[in-house]
Amino acid sequence: MSTEHHGSHTHGEPPEEALALLKYMAHHNAHHTEELLQLAPSLPEAAAADVEEAARLLRQATEKLEQAIQKAEG
Repeated sequence: MSTEHHGSHTHGEPPEEALALLKYMAHHNAHHTEELLQLAPSLPEAAAADVEEAARLLRQATEKLEQAIQKAEG
């Protein structure tokens, strides 16, 4: 099993770049949460419930990112 991380970021990047990436991710996640909630009603009930739960969890994760942003900004 590989522990390599994929993406455009590197360890040790300047704090302002890390903060900008966190802000982008939080905004991006919020957008996807809304898309999931719009998609859910078009699915069978059991699948819609799972998608709605996923959207709730994604919203919670986004809130944690926003907390981290606030802490990083001081």
